[in-house]
Amino acid sequence: MHANKGSRGGRLRATAILTAVAASAGGLVASPAAAQAKPVAGSAEKPAPLQLEEVVVTASRRAESLLKTPIAVSAYGGEQLEKQHVQSLADLATQSPNIQLAGYGADTNITIRGIGTNLLTAGSDPGVALYSDGVYVPEAAVAFATMYDTKRVEVLRGPQGTLFGRDATGGAVDIISNTPTNQPEYGLDISAGAPLGERALLFASGPLASDGSLLGRLAIQQNFQRGDTKNVVPGAPGRLNDQNDFATRGQLEWRPTIAFSARLQVDYQKSTTAGPAYYLVGTPNPAGLPPQLSGAPVSDPHSNTIAANQASDRMLNEGAGLFLNWDIGSGSLKVTASRRRTQIRTSNDDDGSPVDFVSQDFNQTRDTTYLEALYSSNDESRLSYIIGANYMNDDEKQAISVGVNFFPAPVNTTSHLKTRSYALFGHAEYNVTSDWKLFAGARYTDDYKSIDEENNYIGSLAHSQGWVKTTFEVGTSYDFSPRATGYLKYVTGYKSGGFSAGSLAPAFAPETDGMWEMGLKGSFFDGNLQANAALFRMAYNDLQVNQVVGVVARVTNAAQATINGAELELDQRLTPDLHVVFEGGWLDARFDQFLTEDSARPALGVLDLSGKSLPQAPRFTIGIAPVFTHQMASGGSLTLSARYDWKSRTHFSEFNLPVASQGPAGRLSAYANYDLPGGRWAVGLYGRNLTDARTFSTLVVGSAILNSITVGTLQPRREVGLMIHYRY
Repeated sequence: MHANKGSRGGRLRATAILTAVAASAGGLVASPAAAQAKPVAGSAEKPAPLQLEEVVVTASRRAESLLKTPIAVSAYGGEQLEKQHVQSLADLATQSPNIQLAGYGADTNITIRGIGTNLLTAGSDPGVALYSDGVYVPEAAVAFATMYDTKRVEVLRGPQGTLFGRDATGGAVDIISNTPTNQPEYGLDISAGAPLGERALLFASGPLASDGSLLGRLAIQQNFQRGDTKNVVPGAPGRLNDQNDFATRGQLEWRPTIAFSARLQVDYQKSTTAGPAYYLVGTPNPAGLPPQLSGAPVSDPHSNTIAANQASDRMLNEGAGLFLNWDIGSGSLKVTASRRRTQIRTSNDDDGSPVDFVSQDFNQTRDTTYLEALYSSNDESRLSYIIGANYMNDDEKQAISVGVNFFPAPVNTTSHLKTRSYALFGHAEYNVTSDWKLFAGARYTDDYKSIDEENNYIGSLAHSQGWVKTTFEVGTSYDFSPRATGYLKYVTGYKSGGFSAGSLAPAFAPETDGMWEMGLKGSFFDGNLQANAALFRMAYNDLQVNQVVGVVARVTNAAQATINGAELELDQRLTPDLHVVFEGGWLDARFDQFLTEDSARPALGVLDLSGKSLPQAPRFTIGIAPVFTHQMASGGSLTLSARYDWKSRTHFSEFNLPVASQGPAGRLSAYANYDLPGGRWAVGLYGRNLTDARTFSTLVVGSAILNSITVGTLQPRREVGLMIHYRY
């Protein structure tokens, strides 16, 4: 059976890069006067500095310069994402070092530095925590929902917990929305692309009371795409990989005094599509494909046609949040209350052929309540701190029906899972000198889960279990100059244990890790170069791996795994009109100890996976993008950019099977934007995957019962389009 679907010389080279940047920090930036010097008026010997814009992030739960934040974080502004036509995290993941994002059916897997959850099973938590405006979102399928009216997206790499609401061993992603504005503003974004896709976004924001005490904002978006893959099965949906998404978000913000504000946010998203195309790529089973499929025409991943007997994908996501902010004494208090419901309904043909060999119907409803209180001291004093507490109550109901050609009846599993979690956490920073800082944090987490499950072939069972864990972080940072900061830290991470819904298996154990990280962030050459570099080593115990065992999926605890890696982000201004962005990542992510059986090849018995690569952890990821912006004599501006992203071989199975891996591949994208004089109107052209590369985003190996057929989904095909942008 396929996995259950649930809540959706390199090391030396990297060291040399970091050493070179550190040398720049000491040599080029050691003198603040030299770094900030301005040319003497009338002098023609030195041109004006070509400084890049400073980026402000909230990864530390405060507004802070990206170059001063001792966290490996990538930040992407809303305007930048709009110009590049980035609509979802799936688009963004292709240009972030050591980050992968893939989906299969109702599953979504965000992987950072080789850690995520390979095809989530209900009852397990993601290794990368997803947040919307700082609120934890447990349903990973929301990651594929369209991003709209976005202010910024922050991607934090490495264990998180002492600052954010949920423990995560791999990292965190926070999608930050635009909020109501003091002055009236409204805008419209329209794009039309091929194959036959349209997108429209409309927003309005501003004061609703004459004294400015009440503000509002409304954003509405509609996304439609016909689908790039034709289905040849009569009576089934004619197009797959389509889009039909509607989303809206309304906000009211009340500011009765300077010291207090309250913001109410309500959002609604609905997606109704035929879903993705699933391609049959082969089998690792020496016996070959099952007899039912051996003579059937198999869909070709390089073509634009497929055979799917059934295809339907429905998602409804709605939520409300209340955000309260008080200035109290020498600090501020933030209180957040959120309630969210997600419903997912899918129906998939899981064999990629016109034969009705295996299919799956999936239904899930999830209700989540999240509460958080966070107090931040004034960061102007020598000692600053943040303390917080949060509570989450998650209620998840899931029903899966898998039809198999030669089974007397479908395999039906139902589960009702409840999760209650609360945590206390804090983080403090102490300025030993004006340049040297010490920081530390700790978190106490108490998780409790219960499940009532039934499998019509195995039976039924109800059980529960709880886990308690304390994690911590210690580190130091040093400002080599006002423009360069280096840091060293050690962090521990924790991911709760849980249950594999539908398997009636005992609870699996929590996953824990410890990470050493050294980083350097700086602005060099009079602000012409911004560089972020990090080296890290992560050691995992009881790493959670999702496996197909028998007829269902379950989470297995691998004994140990170690991940070594490096990341480098550069933004170099070459001329007043041209700058080049480079992002690169290197990973050596391997199992140290892992003895397990492969359900797809049971005759092999127990296998030793020591030395095997972790799934979704390509050894190298590289992205490069020159950006040319020229101010026209007419008062407008022209921006031209091309971007190439490449990654080395990616394994989708812990067994590193060739049939379940994607070879080295790259994708080319480009855009051209013209901002008209006055800055209100802009028009643009964009192209994604211009070479029309056909690469897999996910490959899943079924059990030996199905002759271990391997089915996968593809990254989107080539798309070109036109954009129109208006702001007032």
